[in-house]
Amino acid sequence: MNGIPALPGLYHLGWVVRDCAAAQEELSARLGAGPFRSAGEESRFDGVLVRGKPTSVRLRIAFGALGGVLLELLEPLDDQSPHAEFLASHGEGLHHLAFLVDDFDEQLAAVRAAGGGAPPDLLIDGTGPGNPVRWAYVDAGNAHGTVIELLERTPLSLELFGGFIELVR
Repeated sequence: MNGIPALPGLYHLGWVVRDCAAAQEELSARLGAGPFRSAGEESRFDGVLVRGKPTSVRLRIAFGALGGVLLELLEPLDDQSPHAEFLASHGEGLHHLAFLVDDFDEQLAAVRAAGGGAPPDLLIDGTGPGNPVRWAYVDAGNAHGTVIELLERTPLSLELFGGFIELVR
């Protein structure tokens, strides 16, 4: 494997939607998805860099079970986020694969180095001091069109996000 550390098991699939509540209803009715749990009326990410520029990102987020996989539904609430760009250019659909990682720095370096050539940019850099948990979206360039999200596994990240894993058990 070229010395690249393997990613751990998948944490969730990130799915961009136009309307979070409507998507929950449709996925429940058509595919038996659920239960879903909202992350609140609005999730704000004020301490992130989007393509290297300070940007405030606002999303409506819900997590739910779909076929034994945790699904994150992301409804953009502004036009600043990569999620809004994705929705405008691709419509609703799979946006990213997310992984909870123990060694964030090592995994981020490995994901960026995979594939050779120039390392892909960070689509979102959530590693700054304004973020309670370090996370990043690695641009899809070297991943055949799918963004990779890395979320650092810490006691705080498990406290904030671990409860969502219970939805698939």
